[in-house]
Amino acid sequence: MGKSTDKRKYQKKPGDHLAPKAVLQQQHAYTQKKHLILSFLLVFCIPVLLYVRTIKFGFTYFDDDGIILGNLKFLSNPGNILQSFFTDQFVDQESSFYRPLGTISYILDYWLSGGNNPWMYHLSQAILSGLIAGVFYLVLLRFSVPAKLAFAGSLFYYVHPLFVSTVAHLPNRAELLLSLFSLLSLLFLMEYLQRKRNLYLLFHLCAFAFALFSKETAAFLPFLFILYYFIFYFKKSTEGNNFRKSHVLILAGYGTLGILWYWMRSRAIVEWNNTNETFGFLPYLLNLRLIPESLAKFFIPSDIAPIPGFSVFNLITGIAIIVFLTIPFFKNNQHSKKEKLFCILWFFVLMAPSMLYKHPHFDYLDHRFFLPMTGILLFVMFVFPTGWIQGKNIRYSWLFIFVIIGLCVFSFLKSASYSDPITFFNAAIAQNPKSEIAYNNRGFILGQKGYYDKALDDLNKAIELNPEYAEAYNNRGNSYNAKGMADQAIQDYTRAVIINPHYAQAFNNRGLSYDKKGLFNKALSDFSSAAAINPSYAEAFYNSGLTYVHRGDNDSALLYFTKAIEVNPAYVNAYINRGVAYENQGMHDNAIAAYNDALKLQPQNADAYCNRAIAFFNRGSLSESIADFSKAIEIQPGNAQYYLYRGAVFAKKDNKDNACNDYDKASELGSAEAKQHIQIYCR
Repeated sequence: MGKSTDKRKYQKKPGDHLAPKAVLQQQHAYTQKKHLILSFLLVFCIPVLLYVRTIKFGFTYFDDDGIILGNLKFLSNPGNILQSFFTDQFVDQESSFYRPLGTISYILDYWLSGGNNPWMYHLSQAILSGLIAGVFYLVLLRFSVPAKLAFAGSLFYYVHPLFVSTVAHLPNRAELLLSLFSLLSLLFLMEYLQRKRNLYLLFHLCAFAFALFSKETAAFLPFLFILYYFIFYFKKSTEGNNFRKSHVLILAGYGTLGILWYWMRSRAIVEWNNTNETFGFLPYLLNLRLIPESLAKFFIPSDIAPIPGFSVFNLITGIAIIVFLTIPFFKNNQHSKKEKLFCILWFFVLMAPSMLYKHPHFDYLDHRFFLPMTGILLFVMFVFPTGWIQGKNIRYSWLFIFVIIGLCVFSFLKSASYSDPITFFNAAIAQNPKSEIAYNNRGFILGQKGYYDKALDDLNKAIELNPEYAEAYNNRGNSYNAKGMADQAIQDYTRAVIINPHYAQAFNNRGLSYDKKGLFNKALSDFSSAAAINPSYAEAFYNSGLTYVHRGDNDSALLYFTKAIEVNPAYVNAYINRGVAYENQGMHDNAIAAYNDALKLQPQNADAYCNRAIAFFNRGSLSESIADFSKAIEIQPGNAQYYLYRGAVFAKKDNKDNACNDYDKASELGSAEAKQHIQIYCR
């Protein structure tokens, strides 16, 4: 084609000179958005990757046994999600902690993983830590913290070793949920006040409600939100006064949600008899040391223990840090004193709930600092020299990278302490040799594993550290009892109930020791005391039934086994022993019905098959008896008694070959009685 012959020049239109600037602005906005998404993903992923190793960990038996392992029946049923709002954290209505969303999250973990799988609980904790880090990054940006500084601060905070326990320790799910929804609620409030869109107000109140039902600390959030409004948003001048009547709706929302939460909590926390734990102003005064202690551990993370204790070093260091922080509060002019005061009040307001509580057996736990300390980090972001992050300052970039890597390595190493119970309590004792609860809990675990002498060493140490430690006496009594030292066990149980007259388990355990010694009246009295303290204590009713069996009073035994079943319809042993009581009375059909109930709950219970086989035998149903003994042998092929009993049924049917084969097998497995049968019947 030839050249165009049109000589007309292109005429610029009005405003065309602005096009390059608009394009640049659009490109800049796109670059900023891309940078924001990338930064958010990095802030999310790094904490998750740091804690992903915990999916190989198990339980520590430091509250997770009571919150998760002791409630598997409840957690395994998704239908209990609604019921979670009407029970306490331990699902027994005996504690003062109301954290229903934590319970619901465990139910979802159980359902998603198809069972009680520790890896799923740990994976959820790691993902939550990443989400919280990402949301906090957005909150910092909303406070006009420079993007690079917000990115660095978020990573610094959420890989910090002080918060390893918050993520690696499963019972701290409530703390993670509280932090996530509290930060989301603040973020949505900031968006609502800025954009005046009611959708953000709805999101703000929903997130606040979720925070409330995560942990009680959220009840203090409205104070923080109101402070934010008046410090960062409200202007007193007539022209700039931006108070709107619709803001009253926010306060109304807080009040409505608070009343609903209080009503539901009052139904869940029915009665609380733990006289050792205390709430109120006195615990607050005793916990004032938490303020310098937490600051010292945040700025100098060298003393991080699974079960920490107050230290003079942290006290002095923390006070020095408080004095040092007053300098940028008064000197730094990047932000007003009111804005910096908001950060400090953030810390104090959110620390207050945990400071009002005092545990009898440890000073504090580090996860209490997880949400409050974000206020201190925000303060640091406000006074941080912006010149250090402006431009391409390579020196400070590398310093930041080294700090983050160092914190990650430290946190990675610290997280190993949460891999299993013995490792956890070994680390707790090594780092805090005065931790009475660590000695007690390790002693309990060693006793459960059959290491009674080692258990006694630990429990003696726990009692030495605290002579009024009722649980340690109870656990030591268990080890004495297992060693056949019933008198020493009874002395320890007695000491436990003197210290804590509401200790139902100690009464129950002493009753077992009395029963073992043949002191049936004392045993029954203790079981009765345990049931009176805790009417839902099915084991106390069950043990009363066993004692009545030992006394030969099958009628009373039946009443107590039935009561145990009423309290706990899934109590398999209660069904089995109710069957034994019926069988002792010659009521074979009733006994068989009881064993049927047990087998519906546990189809692989060999004892239930064996006992039902005996009932069939006594009723004259020999074929059914042989079938049940065969099923019991299939489940437990190493049980000599099952072969011996089945051999007797074969002998009753004049089936000598099968009878002798069973007697031979029982003899091989160590049955002296079987050898006698072989000599008499098989020769």
